[in-house]
Amino acid sequence: MTHLLSPLHNLFQHQPVDQGQDALYLRLKKLPRRVQQVFLLSRLDDLPYPAIALHLDISQAQVEKAMLHVLEQCRSQVGSQAASAWYVKLQNPQTTASERIDFRRWLDADAAHLQAFHGTELRWRQLLPAARHLGLGGWHQQRRRHAGLGWAMAVMGALLIGGLAAWI
Repeated sequence: MTHLLSPLHNLFQHQPVDQGQDALYLRLKKLPRRVQQVFLLSRLDDLPYPAIALHLDISQAQVEKAMLHVLEQCRSQVGSQAASAWYVKLQNPQTTASERIDFRRWLDADAAHLQAFHGTELRWRQLLPAARHLGLGGWHQQRRRHAGLGWAMAVMGALLIGGLAAWI
């Protein structure tokens, strides 16, 4: 009888559809939780950097740093660190015209720059299925908890218990 159930059993197990996607997922999974959260808010929820910074109570520079971390972790041989940095910079809606001109100059300076930038852009697109898998359940949309608030509540609770003990 169990041999009849084995095909059904295989339906419920994770079968890797694409080894490349599984490798990207594993690379994303190795990133720090906060970096994953920034990435998923950008990639899945399509939030701009200022909105992510506000949502997580971090600076826009930290958002850019996290996004660069993701691209560097998932970079293929085709991309370059400079291409990744430019890609992240250009994702920010607050990138200035001067910065965009600097990017254009960098791009025009060498044909390899254009190839590296296209490689980075391609890698970004390839991250979407892995991001969807990583973001299952929507855990990344939770706001940052303030550690100081929990600590303050614990101190107040201890003081309240101490006050009640003295009163009794």
